[in-house]
Amino acid sequence: MLNLKVKPLPPQLATGFHGGGGGSKIGEEWTPTGCMCGALAAGVLVIGVLYGRKSPKESRYGCAAHLSGYLHKRFEEELGAKCCSMLRPFYKKIDPDNSCNAIYKKGAELAVEVVLSAPELVAECRMPRSLQRFVERKG
Repeated sequence: MLNLKVKPLPPQLATGFHGGGGGSKIGEEWTPTGCMCGALAAGVLVIGVLYGRKSPKESRYGCAAHLSGYLHKRFEEELGAKCCSMLRPFYKKIDPDNSCNAIYKKGAELAVEVVLSAPELVAECRMPRSLQRFVERKG
């Protein structure tokens, strides 16, 4: 094992998801090389942090897998695609900053929707206590 003592911040964890998992810049043009939109991948990452397995011996097909699948479905319903290379050209045209801010915003909204409704979506999902306390304070 590498035994690295690194405590990455959430933006650090998700940075590599931009462009569907990477890309290349030729001149001034950025071309995504991956497919899954970084906003969607970040939502899946959040689901894993909150609802993921605590041990490799636990089933890979539990709560987080079901919630991630549901997030994929909602993302495609709302945005029309899940692949960065399909989303980016359209959204770059409508965003005044020529960026994906509208996608990031909608992706975050959908991830929050899934995370907060997890127990209703998948019977085996139990909301983490820290998230329960947060919801109770905001409610």
